[in-house]
Amino acid sequence: MRNPKRVLLIGGTPKHLRKAVDLGLGVVYVQFEDEFAPELRPLTEAVLLTDYTDWQALRPLVESAYETWGFSAAVSLTEPGLDPAARVNDLFGLGGTSYEVSHRFTDKWLMRRRLAEGPQVGARRVAAELLTDGDDLSRFGAAHGYPFIVKPTSGTASFGVVEVDGADALGRVRERVHGLRTAAEHPLTGAYDIERFMMEEYVPGPLYSVETFSFDGRHVVLTVTEAITRPRTHVHEGHALPARLSAEDEELMADTAGRFLRSMGFRDGPAHTEIILSPRGPVICESQNRVGGAQLTDMIDAVYGCDPQSLALSWALGLADPLPGRPVARGAAASWLVVAEQGRVERVEGVERVRADPDTLTVGLGVVPGDLVRPLEGQWDGLGHISALGPDTDAAIAACRRNLRAIRIHTRAT
Repeated sequence: MRNPKRVLLIGGTPKHLRKAVDLGLGVVYVQFEDEFAPELRPLTEAVLLTDYTDWQALRPLVESAYETWGFSAAVSLTEPGLDPAARVNDLFGLGGTSYEVSHRFTDKWLMRRRLAEGPQVGARRVAAELLTDGDDLSRFGAAHGYPFIVKPTSGTASFGVVEVDGADALGRVRERVHGLRTAAEHPLTGAYDIERFMMEEYVPGPLYSVETFSFDGRHVVLTVTEAITRPRTHVHEGHALPARLSAEDEELMADTAGRFLRSMGFRDGPAHTEIILSPRGPVICESQNRVGGAQLTDMIDAVYGCDPQSLALSWALGLADPLPGRPVARGAAASWLVVAEQGRVERVEGVERVRADPDTLTVGLGVVPGDLVRPLEGQWDGLGHISALGPDTDAAIAACRRNLRAIRIHTRAT
């Protein structure tokens, strides 16, 4: 018999688990064995330790758990758990996003195919092809010009994104793709299959994301976020909301996101849809059927009074009312990626000073002496995020960057 207040929570952070408990939910928790902290066990009714990205390993465990615990929904608030949660919901007829729809988000190639086959969303379609052999790069460059983008079809946090700026870079890009396919030491390779790559036409323009929550097909915009990215690597180093856009451009962004979600067949829960504001108008970059990272949940909650992760849990179980409309901003927020020179961390300074700053919203920094700082090839290679509040977006960004300068991470070469 199903328990209307019991959820199967797949993956994520201890913070996700505590949010479920704070909502009064019973939690059957699924986690990678090496990411589960034993002190979390009292917060759960049951714990399944497994590689939850392996459906053959996960399925018998959740079948047994469903028979014993009768959870009413499967939810994940982290990228690797989205497809497994959808498979579980399909398996037991629990509703929510199906695997077919979820996988259109987690597989960027499927997303591009879906957009190519349906009504046009945004100002233009983006040319894209799978990368299957070494000659594909030169053929794509000849057909669509330089620069163009090469990226994994799965993954997150800009990991593996390569900008191909000319024909003389093709050899370097081939080596880079081969290295990413065979890499085993990066944390992302354990949760994602970095094997397939795709090529995309380059679209110039600043990047934004539209944060939405969908209620049975009604897509409510929570905010439009401004993304600050590093040239060439496209790593997102900063996020700010509300985005500094004209009312007209903001409405275009919101409308494009809604059209995109309808095209994808998405009906319920949070989404983080990245859109480039090109000279011709909004162009879909990619999207995730979850809340964005980089402290966006805390920023949205602080500015708009809505915690989209808690809402995702309660909505999945039928315990929340839909938002009546778009929330109104009360100030602004910004977050920034904390980075350091590559090497071994010797000491960290300034964190308590930043925590004490009245403008600080969050300090998500877990680095300690002895940790290894990797080359910055994606957001996962950063050392965490700090976020700050302000009366407007300019002030929030200024506060965030001021605090960023106060944190000093000293490393030594290895």
